[in-house]
Amino acid sequence: MGMVKPTVLITGAQGLLGPYLAQAFREHATVVTTARRGGDRPCDLLDAAAVRMLMSEVAPAHVIHAAAMTNVDQCEVDPAAADAGNRQTTAHLVEAMPPGSRLLYVSTDQVYPDVAGPHREGTEAPSNSYGRSKLAGEKVALARPGSFIARTNLFGPSLTLGRASLSDFVANSLAAGKPITVFSDVLFSPLHIATLASLLAEVAIARVEGVFNIGCREGLSKADFGLAVAKRLGLSTDTVKVGLSSDMPSRAPRNADLRLAVDRIEGALGRSMPTCEHEIDKLRAQ
Repeated sequence: MGMVKPTVLITGAQGLLGPYLAQAFREHATVVTTARRGGDRPCDLLDAAAVRMLMSEVAPAHVIHAAAMTNVDQCEVDPAAADAGNRQTTAHLVEAMPPGSRLLYVSTDQVYPDVAGPHREGTEAPSNSYGRSKLAGEKVALARPGSFIARTNLFGPSLTLGRASLSDFVANSLAAGKPITVFSDVLFSPLHIATLASLLAEVAIARVEGVFNIGCREGLSKADFGLAVAKRLGLSTDTVKVGLSSDMPSRAPRNADLRLAVDRIEGALGRSMPTCEHEIDKLRAQ
């Protein structure tokens, strides 16, 4: 007889990462997805009683918490909503999880300070409400033994109607001949969503625990990223303007350098993380 597959509950079914996580985990587990108004078992994670009922019905061995309030400007305007969406939902999950089950919490590169990177685990000091609310969620998650925290940034084709990644924005805008501005002074270390989802499935099944940066090996500017996406997809860059984020007034503070040091996850996996160029090469012309 074959081994019984563990059950994995994935929150954020209607986000960018959720559908990719479901694909990545199906090889290893029985997957149940949830979102406020979608997924296999719809559930409002702000409703503690509903979360308890969901956990009782699903009895997951792993909970992959990818649901979040991610709009940086909205979080700054309404920090209470950010706290509810990013900390309180995590608390409800942790309180309701079955004994022995493990939590994987998808966090953000925005938990780090606005200083030069690459940033290393242990140097947290968020500069905006979004980062503070995600770091608060991390602390709740870490109170659960065996938890895994993934600090990351992602891109790739959205599988969810109405949601677009940064690479989608670049590709769709340029294909339509729309002008866009890409910033030369903002650095980051993104992974293709499929790469990230596969890696998260790997660490969950292997029962890795702790706090880890998960990104590409070398960071790059958002300007270089946008131009590389255009080149990979064969799109004209005639409507691309390279600018500075510092020239764009914004309601929320944003870090200029979001690059991640990835040697800790490389040590845990026993291999190197891919380069950003390698990840961009995974994009396909539609």
